[in-house]
Amino acid sequence: MLKRVLIILLVLAGIAVLSIPFLTRAQSGDLPRSTPAAEGISTAAVIDLMDSLLALQGGDIHHVMVIRHGKVVAEAHPAPFRASDSHTVFSVSKTFTSLAVGIAIDENRLRLDDRVMTFFHDKMPDVISDRMASLTVRDLLTMSSGVQPDVALRSENADWVKAWLAKPCDEEPGTRFRYDSMCTHVLAAILQRVTGRTLLDYLNEKLLSPMGIKRADWEMSPDSVNTGGWGLRVPAEALAKLGVLLLNKGSWQGQQLVSANYVDQACSRIIDCEVAPDTTTRFGYGYQLWQTTWPGYGDVSMASGSYGQYVVMLPKLDMVIVILGVINDNNALMGYIRDVLLAGVGDSPLASEKVLQQRLDSLCAHALIYLPQGKSTGQPVNGKRLVFRPNGYGMQWATVDNDTLKLARNGMPVESFPMGYREWRYGSLKGFPPYPIHAANRMRDLVHDFEAAAAWAWTTPSTLEVRVHYVNWITASTYVFDFDKHELKFRDDFPGTQPATISFDLK
Repeated sequence: MLKRVLIILLVLAGIAVLSIPFLTRAQSGDLPRSTPAAEGISTAAVIDLMDSLLALQGGDIHHVMVIRHGKVVAEAHPAPFRASDSHTVFSVSKTFTSLAVGIAIDENRLRLDDRVMTFFHDKMPDVISDRMASLTVRDLLTMSSGVQPDVALRSENADWVKAWLAKPCDEEPGTRFRYDSMCTHVLAAILQRVTGRTLLDYLNEKLLSPMGIKRADWEMSPDSVNTGGWGLRVPAEALAKLGVLLLNKGSWQGQQLVSANYVDQACSRIIDCEVAPDTTTRFGYGYQLWQTTWPGYGDVSMASGSYGQYVVMLPKLDMVIVILGVINDNNALMGYIRDVLLAGVGDSPLASEKVLQQRLDSLCAHALIYLPQGKSTGQPVNGKRLVFRPNGYGMQWATVDNDTLKLARNGMPVESFPMGYREWRYGSLKGFPPYPIHAANRMRDLVHDFEAAAAWAWTTPSTLEVRVHYVNWITASTYVFDFDKHELKFRDDFPGTQPATISFDLK
């Protein structure tokens, strides 16, 4: 409720926080822009969608884009996030890997029925079961390898493919869906062998550059293979283009980048799923894409990543919705799309809705994530050092001085976070942002351009709250310093983490 009230007040007041670069308009190579009414969508429905998403409890929305007929009709990048920021997309990465497989098939480098073991003579176990010997590229694409998923494999081994191929294949490949990111990583390794290039290099030439996607980086495994099933970092606009490409059956501005036949298969229900991202809807799976049907709106294809990364495609309506953030209630999010947005979609352009369009523009331009609330003054702490007592979190010391939080952890460079009162201020990171994936060599090969935006407020005369968002990543951290109790309560804000309390001495 508090988030909704803050958003409404800021929009009504027309507050512009000067240190925040707001909505970035179309740049060279971007999708064309339009309005909801011009593309047959009620502007009021888009306002309701945006308002509902921005007020979603238990998480933060970082980017929202609504696309119809290949045009962006609405977008919001709540501050401190910006349209130009890259964002890690977790398992949405899988769909890009699938398209690379489709391109390799189009170039006769690969076939769906190729046996996986034939690509890895140097990594095969001493004994190969008949089931593992029969495993095909198609089985990897549909997550039906017959191998029991093992998340720990990525943190316990330096050669992920060799370790995965040595696992037992306890079911007939192609018969049962088991979601396993290692299936996609094995596809990335196959692509590297048949093309002689990394997955990202191959995609840059064949797909990303032709689509005007100029910024993409992708994590590497310990043996220098793009992770494939996760680890891609791109701006939200790149995902909007992905959705448009798939709706256009692999065609981009008259150029067939991926064969229509492959895209049709990728976007079809090939195997039924026992586990799906939206537990209220029955899903199927194609080639690294979720599939379902929404009554009244037809078939839906979806690229989905952990913590709430979505590219939702509705062919019948010629629509794409991109949502990125840290979201706890995915069912509510899907309900907003189905019940709020799509109810306002028609077949023909609507009359100009000037007043509503002004409201939508203001809502999107002034959208921002919750700022710490309180006063600008509290206990005098400038020039003092908080020395943390021994703890299991690597915290050594901190200072809060001249609107800057400095934080030292074991084995990491000292980070300086510029902070704003009732505004976000930006700074570059020396180290890396928090990351909930613990694979070996995690974040390897990502461009080190990480930025953080921080804001602060005294919630009581002795309690200082600092909120830090890693704006070209995904995660955030909250620090609450209690100078009466000499305690820090902190949390890396993504699902599954718990707050920690550390005592400190003030010197």
